[in-house]
Amino acid sequence: MPREAGALSAETLIGAVALDRGHRAWRAAAVRAGSLADLVEASQRTGALEDLLESSKDGGASSAAQLRGAIARADPEAERDLMESLGVGIVERGDPDYPPMLASSVDPPAALWVRGTLALSDAWSVAVVGARRASPYGTEQSGRFAASIAAVDVAVISGAARGIDAEAHRGALRAEGRTIAIVGGGLAEPYPPEHIDLLDEIVASGGAVISECPMRAVATPDRFPSRNRIIAAMALGTLVIEAASRSGAIITANVAAELGRLCMALPGPVSSGRSAGCHHLIASMQASLVESPDEVLRLLVEHASTVHGAQALASAGLEAPRQFQPRP
Repeated sequence: MPREAGALSAETLIGAVALDRGHRAWRAAAVRAGSLADLVEASQRTGALEDLLESSKDGGASSAAQLRGAIARADPEAERDLMESLGVGIVERGDPDYPPMLASSVDPPAALWVRGTLALSDAWSVAVVGARRASPYGTEQSGRFAASIAAVDVAVISGAARGIDAEAHRGALRAEGRTIAIVGGGLAEPYPPEHIDLLDEIVASGGAVISECPMRAVATPDRFPSRNRIIAAMALGTLVIEAASRSGAIITANVAAELGRLCMALPGPVSSGRSAGCHHLIASMQASLVESPDEVLRLLVEHASTVHGAQALASAGLEAPRQFQPRP
């Protein structure tokens, strides 16, 4: 379980807040220090922070000065109060409950703010992503695929955005399955605001709502590509339902491919710009064409037997099944 706010030291909260929007070198320095609290402690010793950062190609003294400034500005008690009021905990990289698939990816967050529960079995998951301005076709397919995936105890991960994302979560909930929402802002300022009830339902169902941002962080456009890398890294496979050529869903698919994860795309009408990104993924052989949830599950089993898939699952202590069985 994520550590509750009351169990977190002030130094851990300071470190988590200070690293928001920080350099990649800052996150690497936290790993080298041993923990967020150790990073904050190092910032108080002459030269210690510089030594941690200098070992990274992106580090240096100027970066140390910026990080010290971020640490000085952090307000741990204000963060703790908000977390306690909303039942939010933190899981730090290195904690037993930190998602292992994410931990094994490139540049994972130093900390995650979590409402709900995490499970090692979340490695058996498919990210379902796509257009915010979804067509009726895309909305229908998102719910259909997500419900079928969740019905065999494969977690559905998405970004809680309007359109494809929201319908993927709803489909999983209709199937009484597990779903995880990765949001682009802080958990005290969820975006979009009309999905607050949906996020509450995800938590109540036993799922989780996750952010790498401090509680009051605003979901500005620049935060979403970073959010998308988490969606791709937490899932064994990514399914793009409907996406334009330039979209967040394509960013997610690209990250999944770079990580050696399974990438799939649903074709759509050739006259629809909303499906142009899916068609490009298929034509470039970056994604497998799928037409049914059964194909998604078959490809997931096949991918789990590849080197990349097996390594990803091994990080969570899981082995590939021969097939998925619906719940009785």
